[in-house]
Amino acid sequence: MIRKTGRWLAAIVVGLTCAADSVYAQGNSWQADHDAGWRAYQVGRFGDALTQLRVAEKEAEAFGANDPRLATTRDHLAWVLCALGKNAEGEALAKSGLSIREKTLGAEHADVAKSLNTLACLYDMAGKPEQSKPLYERCLALAEKTYGNDDLKVAAVLDNLGTVDHVLGKNDEAEAAYKRALAIREKAPESKPIDLAPTLYNLGLLDHDRGKHDAADPLLKRALEIREKTLGPDHPDVAASLEALGNHYTKQGKTADAERALKRALAIYEATVGADSPDVARCCNNMAKCCRAMGQPDVAKTLDTRANAIQEKHKHTHSPR
Repeated sequence: MIRKTGRWLAAIVVGLTCAADSVYAQGNSWQADHDAGWRAYQVGRFGDALTQLRVAEKEAEAFGANDPRLATTRDHLAWVLCALGKNAEGEALAKSGLSIREKTLGAEHADVAKSLNTLACLYDMAGKPEQSKPLYERCLALAEKTYGNDDLKVAAVLDNLGTVDHVLGKNDEAEAAYKRALAIREKAPESKPIDLAPTLYNLGLLDHDRGKHDAADPLLKRALEIREKTLGPDHPDVAASLEALGNHYTKQGKTADAERALKRALAIYEATVGADSPDVARCCNNMAKCCRAMGQPDVAKTLDTRANAIQEKHKHTHSPR
């Protein structure tokens, strides 16, 4: 089964993450540093994002151990660290952000949903769907209560909950969540084309995994087209869509198309998240499958060797996932 990548998970939940609170921070350096770091993350400049948000974290700590600005900063740092393959560090920061919000705001406050969503997504990306599902369910209930059943923030949680059900093999539940999310996104007056891309992608992966290739093809292509137009050709989310299409083409026997898509995805990952990132390792594995289908076993072996080396490196440098 194709797992939804970190790139897409992060993109889905932007609507649920916390913006800097100007009530607390007008004119101070924390807001400027935080906002600069979060903007860098959103355009795929993860190294810059990490540097800027680390500065913002130090500034937020000066406001007090339970200040909402610290929770916001740690939530966003968690996303950046996860994008860089540092899941254990990201998980610790996400737990800290959630603890701050629950302690200061109460378990039913709307902002708690934002930290719940962050932690749930990190568990999902770390391959822990059983741990992420109850957090998503709690997050969905809070989002529906706070924003109403047809809000885009609800759609974001539905997308992520659908992903967990997909991974757990609960495909009917996943499809229902995705279709409800898509209906919300298509109907909401404030919805933008980019808001549709995650759901289209998710539905495309689900149909791909079910062997419904004719249904998957237009969904995956539309998601890619939206991302390229909105984010530019070299964004990590574009790479995620290219990788998914490459896998889709490989399974259909369209190996030339698959090779082009996967090579481009790999180049984007290398340029944005680094040559030793988990995304590069996964993409190398997928390229190896394509090469075997093309009758290139030596090239495939080289790609698998590179992927294994990256995976071993992360296994020894990060806590077990």
